[in-house]
Amino acid sequence: MAPRIAVGQVVKRKAVIVHPNDTIYKAARVLARNKVGSAVVVENDEIVGIITDRDILNKVVAKERDPKTLKVADVMTKNPITIEDDYDVQDAIDKMMDKGIRRLLVTRLGKPIGFVTAADLLAALNAYNTEELEEEPETEVYGICELCGQYGPLYKVIHEGNEMWVCENCKDLISGQ
Repeated sequence: MAPRIAVGQVVKRKAVIVHPNDTIYKAARVLARNKVGSAVVVENDEIVGIITDRDILNKVVAKERDPKTLKVADVMTKNPITIEDDYDVQDAIDKMMDKGIRRLLVTRLGKPIGFVTAADLLAALNAYNTEELEEEPETEVYGICELCGQYGPLYKVIHEGNEMWVCENCKDLISGQ
């Protein structure tokens, strides 16, 4: 089962805003200036769409349309799929898979805060799983130290090419501490 990581913790790309009546040329400059691949289209404080660099490439450049006269409203994806920032990463992954999309608009109380991609979400899960593995305490082994004969917690060490189970004091002596 996926860990409890909120989508808002994973947002790397902050929301960049454009308006439906902006030209494609202006929107492209906003994307380039902010070094992002997508922008939220907002009208009267409401999200009405998103526009991506891929939209501009496929719907404008490839069709030889004029970006200085064409409006964002003519190219944007209307009613984008969103997710609130307090939802789980697994919810976002499920939504992306279900809708067949590559990026998801993250909102807080309906206001845009940024985008996440499938790669962002998987990286977050991977980082969590790696941390979880590192934080797992080793099972303590009890027994008689092979060097001093004391009973207590034992540690596996390699000494002169041999594997040995020794107490903490002997482990420190072997390692020269």
